[in-house]
Amino acid sequence: MKINARDLSLIIVFAALLVVLNVLISRIPETVSGIAGFGYLFTILYSITLSVSYLMYGGRRWRIIAQTSLYALLYTVLPFSSSPGGTIPPLLAGIVNAFTIDIVFNSVHGFFERRNKLQWWVILTQLYYWGTHSIWTLLLGSLLFFSFEMAFQFWFIPVMSVMLPVMIVEAVAGGYLGYKVFRRVEKIT
Repeated sequence: MKINARDLSLIIVFAALLVVLNVLISRIPETVSGIAGFGYLFTILYSITLSVSYLMYGGRRWRIIAQTSLYALLYTVLPFSSSPGGTIPPLLAGIVNAFTIDIVFNSVHGFFERRNKLQWWVILTQLYYWGTHSIWTLLLGSLLFFSFEMAFQFWFIPVMSVMLPVMIVEAVAGGYLGYKVFRRVEKIT
């Protein structure tokens, strides 16, 4: 696997940007408000950032998983989290999703690109990512940190029953807006 300097720079920049976004729109508001899952209201900002980065990689393998792994590493090394049980499962869920997107969605990237339908490709990747992120978080959290019943009762039902529809709508909007941003950036470069 050979990654050129441009892709390596993009991986580092987008991973760092996602860490800053997570701290500013998830950790700080959640700590101040005391409302678990408060940051999920801002899924659209994550979705736009992820959409632009996925499109910038142009369907090349291992860029998405490298970006997500670097994000997870930066986030766990830097002291932003109050408890490992609250941080590690979502990060692992993100890595599982990124691996799936890297393998499955990048395999069909060329199909969408040839038909000038990259907008639909990025919307589908965002729908998959945000639609399955909470399920992976629940499964990985219950396997590694707490019982399934506890995770389901105290996190999944109260937070995800309300936020999952919002996250899906924001994923579609974020995918669309990310595509528009990507097209603007593509015209400039």
